[in-house]
Amino acid sequence: MWGVAVAMSYIFMVNEEWKWYNQTIGIYKGMNYMSKKLPKRYVSEDAVKRTLKIDSFRNLSKDKIMQFASMIPYMDKEVAIAIINQFPKFADFGKIAISNYMQICDNILKDNKENQASVIHGYQTILDALAKRMEIESTTEEDRKAITEDMITVADKIALADLQNKKFLDELGTKVLWGVLGVTAIIGAGIGVHSAIGGGGQIPQLADNDDDETMV
Repeated sequence: MWGVAVAMSYIFMVNEEWKWYNQTIGIYKGMNYMSKKLPKRYVSEDAVKRTLKIDSFRNLSKDKIMQFASMIPYMDKEVAIAIINQFPKFADFGKIAISNYMQICDNILKDNKENQASVIHGYQTILDALAKRMEIESTTEEDRKAITEDMITVADKIALADLQNKKFLDELGTKVLWGVLGVTAIIGAGIGVHSAIGGGGQIPQLADNDDDETMV
């Protein structure tokens, strides 16, 4: 009797956690912090294989899986799902991929915590929930498909947040450089030295380096 009660309690807890997770992922799927979408450069399995320099998606090293995980946001969704389905151990792949995304989130928070903290913490919460779902041995094929799609969705948003963060830091660095040059110019003018600002050379303009080339 006691065993039945414990089992029922566990089932209730898992169901409640899954219900909370579905509500959370639904909220974040609907969020539109950045209207820009990442270019889908990899639109075939062969394109991914060429980039990873592999012949098969089975028995990949940890480094290759991490590289693959970083490519997912730039991959056609159906191609990414088809490749993930070829991995022998779904949970092992998920653990490495989620660890990679968590590290990106940590880096964003380290560089730009004030502007993106609440959003990034939300992504980390979802990743943690996904990791727990992957560890359940009785995960059905339908659950696995849902987890994969949700991971791809969150990976896309994290990649966008990472790009936004890097652009913010680049712009901040440019403003700081302009400030330093301005102070140097004032000091130089005050003492009659003009070569301190590089003979009037212009600062190179920052460009958006997104490569939209599609690989097939």
